[in-house]
Order: sequence, then C-alpha cells, then structure tokens
Amino acid sequence: MNLTIPKPIYDEMVRHCIDEMPNEACGFLGGKVGEASALYPLANAALSPVYYRPEGKQMLAAFNDMEEQGLELVAIFHSHVASPAYPSVTDVREAHYPVAYVIVSLSDENSPVCRAFEVIKSDWRDEAGEILEVDVVLS
Repeated sequence: MNLTIPKPIYDEMVRHCIDEMPNEACGFLGGKVGEASALYPLANAALSPVYYRPEGKQMLAAFNDMEEQGLELVAIFHSHVASPAYPSVTDVREAHYPVAYVIVSLSDENSPVCRAFEVIKSDWRDEAGEILEVDVVLS
C-alpha cells in the first residue's frame, strides 16, 4: 500500500508538527484511497509531548469539510517529538480507523523523518494489532 502526499501538503504537515513543539501535533489528511489532497491540521487537546487527542470541534469541522468536498479520511498524522517515527503502544491502542497513520519524528528537528503505517486489528477495541509500513510517496 502507498500513500501519495503532494509536496506542498507534506511540507505544511511537517511545519504544523514543528510549530506545535514541545507537544505532539496532530491532524488529518483527506483525499481518495491512497492519495492525500487536503490537510487538516488540528489542535492537540491533550497538550502533551507524548500523547495526542484531536480537539473535538476542529475534528468535527474537518470531517464535515471532507464530506462536503467529497473526500475521505485517508490518514491521521501526528508527531513524535523525541522518539522514532514508529507507532508506540499507545498509538496502536488508539488506532480506531482503517486508514494510514503518519508519524513525523522530530527527534532531530533539523531532519524530520516521516513514515506511515497501517494498524490491522480484528476489532477497534483491541489493545494490539499488526503494524504494516505504508510507503509514503511525495508528488
């Protein structure tokens, strides 16, 4: 599976992640299956450097905009401010949507690392799941 992200959207996503430091940033990518065409940077209501929770009203507004634009949720992104771009135990536990999960590692702020993953669970309430890497393609 691939996730294609236009370079301007990718750059804006990384900029949002850097701007939200020292806390984790989060947001959505809207588009069609496997291809992002819209960025929805969201506030992290948790205000935490180790956990994210999208702000409710912004999240609802993003879903409403995607519906109006005929887009689907193709990815959820967040940053790791001091750890690698790989899903944490919390990330896997909180993976409730069958979409790509994009992680931007800012452990070296001058060289952000972006990777994406699919988390396969038999039930969304499961604590654990299979983690498969998704190729990120910049267009």
